Amino acid sequence: MIPLRKTLAWSLAVLVFLAVGCDHTLPTDAPADAHEAAFKQGKPTGHEAGNNLSYPVIWAEGVTKALPGTAGVEPVLNGAWWYWWGTTGTDPDITPLSCAPDPEYPAYCDDGLTGVEPTVQPGPSPDLVLAYLQKDPQNIWQAGSADWSTSPVNVHWVDWGDNLESVDWYTRSQVRAEVVLFQDLVTPMTEYQMRHTSGWGIDEVHGLAANLSSQPILGDGTRATVYSPCARFVIQKLLVSRGDPALANLEWVAGDGWTEAEGVEDDLINLPIFNMAVHEAADGPGYYNAEINVKGRIIYGYTWNVRRLNEGAGDYRLTFSFDQSCGTADLNTFFTDGVTEIIVPLEEEIETAAATEGESPGGGGTPELDFLNTLTFIDISIHERGGGGGGSGKKGGGNRK
Repeated sequence: MIPLRKTLAWSLAVLVFLAVGCDHTLPTDAPADAHEAAFKQGKPTGHEAGNNLSYPVIWAEGVTKALPGTAGVEPVLNGAWWYWWGTTGTDPDITPLSCAPDPEYPAYCDDGLTGVEPTVQPGPSPDLVLAYLQKDPQNIWQAGSADWSTSPVNVHWVDWGDNLESVDWYTRSQVRAEVVLFQDLVTPMTEYQMRHTSGWGIDEVHGLAANLSSQPILGDGTRATVYSPCARFVIQKLLVSRGDPALANLEWVAGDGWTEAEGVEDDLINLPIFNMAVHEAADGPGYYNAEINVKGRIIYGYTWNVRRLNEGAGDYRLTFSFDQSCGTADLNTFFTDGVTEIIVPLEEEIETAAATEGESPGGGGTPELDFLNTLTFIDISIHERGGGGGGSGKKGGGNRK
């Protein structure tokens, strides 16, 4: 049930603990200024910080991204935090058990009242931690990173967003297209555990997990994401069904997209309506880029506003590839047969992704790997809903920002 996802986590905690009549006393050594900061959450003020890196990253071409903090330096945790002690519910209706500390009685959950001693405490649970929130300039940390540009990086795992694999979409949709590249590590790197404290989607908040003495809790650090500025993302409308065997007659033109192979008379695919690479990105929306998400991982992402950018209902091919040259670097990231695999989402992950989009599971696409061209693609369906849409044009499109 979707409304359950949007229930404030501390409100759920109130219901849980009023029911059990908990009177547990909780000590905490968190700094006083952090208690105060925990209540300054609300609408963005324009002074929020970016997300911190919590998950290790490999710089495949030796090109880095600007990150908050310094690798190898202990996290600075003087900002806002929440209590977190687990989750409740089952997929797709899982809700974090969490709350902000009360500004006057920080061992209790904030009840929103002034001058009244709260009655609800976090926990009791062996999983109870403090979660220092992302996007707070007084919370700064940086996970491990490494330059792997001296030898080819053969990616181990490719993960497309579960939303693309779980449901079909509409001509009025906002489609979030994410790709994450993972590499298994022989030598672990610094990773910080994270906790989901509240919200979903654009309102989702995560924080670095620390014990009740504000000491960060480390993760295993046995897997890293891979960053390449050579990554390119292309969207094209198919002119036949996505299951049509004739699509085997398409060939990839690096930097341009898919087209019919020489000698093929049937029109199978339109020119790209979006075609951009990370190394071409500038500030502002409309570009393709890599970012640190709220969980602290570097991901590739693009929000496709289908209402403004489409060629009518039908099937579309989304392709993630690499340019041979990207700025000052040459490609050093590869999808290799026998090494690279697609991460297949679990059934509960499909259900959760579908519920997040307000849909029932069904539809979605199946990602594929093309080792010859070092790319991966997924074909998804866009349906008409309530009119609108962007119309269609044979071989129309072109690059739009």
